[in-house]
Amino acid sequence: MEPGRFRHRLTLQNFTTTKLPSGQPQVLWFDVATKIPAECKAVSSRELMTSGAEKAEATIRVWMRYRPDVNASSRLLCENGPYKGMTLEVTGIPLPDAKMTRLEILCKQGVKQ
Repeated sequence: MEPGRFRHRLTLQNFTTTKLPSGQPQVLWFDVATKIPAECKAVSSRELMTSGAEKAEATIRVWMRYRPDVNASSRLLCENGPYKGMTLEVTGIPLPDAKMTRLEILCKQGVKQ
């Protein structure tokens, strides 16, 4: 593994659902880990019209060291690099490599205009 590749820092968040006093469910995000070394690269992007509104969406591939607490419902907050301040939604099951040393995570980042 090349340690120089993991120059971006991410915060891993998972969610929990609680009920408000009114009975409505509320989703709360909490930090699982901060300052995780990772490599983020853009794979593709697209623009589309939905319900009369233009939407832009980017697919970003994230590589990080293997962590068992990353799942398909997690999200990643970028702390530095070209995606600083962006929230990346994990779109599928994170894929470990054959030696269980790295994870490949495909994420989506979308902005409504």
